Amino acid sequence: MLNSILNEDCFKTFEKLEDNSIDLILTDPPYGINYKLNISKNKNKIFSEIKNDSPDDIDWSGFFEEAYRVLKDKKMIYLFGRTDFFLRISKFIEESKFNYCHDFLWLKGDMASGNINIFGQTHEIIIGLSKGKPEKSRIVTIDNLPKKRSKASYYKKLSKKEYYGHPTQKPVGLLSYIISNRTDVDDIVYDPFSGSSSTLISAKILNRKFLGSEIDSQYFSLSQKRLLDKEHISLYEEALENGFVSYNGSITLPL
Repeated sequence: MLNSILNEDCFKTFEKLEDNSIDLILTDPPYGINYKLNISKNKNKIFSEIKNDSPDDIDWSGFFEEAYRVLKDKKMIYLFGRTDFFLRISKFIEESKFNYCHDFLWLKGDMASGNINIFGQTHEIIIGLSKGKPEKSRIVTIDNLPKKRSKASYYKKLSKKEYYGHPTQKPVGLLSYIISNRTDVDDIVYDPFSGSSSTLISAKILNRKFLGSEIDSQYFSLSQKRLLDKEHISLYEEALENGFVSYNGSITLPL
């Protein structure tokens, strides 16, 4: 089952996972905003609505219970989201056994789509929760220097050459930065809402074991193709060989 993506609801996957078996959960869940992508200039877009993206589609209490069960002690879960999403699920986080650790900012550098009558949003939030007291960060090489403590921010939007057909795809550099900081080689990384499998790609390149769940059959098929696309994966391998660098007060991976 490891080093694969499963075409199923994450709760079915949770049932297959043993207690204390996962080293990191890193995921971009549906935000409960009925997301639709109406405009596209990219012929590779699939134009599929995000499944489980109505406010009450996911049992968040059950999700955090299962996530806590399968994570090893001192390990972490990272969730992407907007502020309104975190406000909506905050009670479930507070009622869970997880400890809040920190926010992480993804600085996109340009305005995301949204209400044109207000400020354009240029960032996305990621929150880190831990099972017990979190273990120490790993040393990450930045500007060719080993860093015992790294900044909780990443600067760079998704580049056109790495886009693979998912409307909310996240940069592999960003996910690789988090995975490098929180796990070791051969650790197991799980993404319950895998999408186009950027988390799995990152884990694969960094020699971590990985597992993903994706309920949408279109994105599941896309992920299977992407995980075997050697030319595409080589983009990230070459970038990671050059390493992370400081940029505009943050960290980035040139790509």
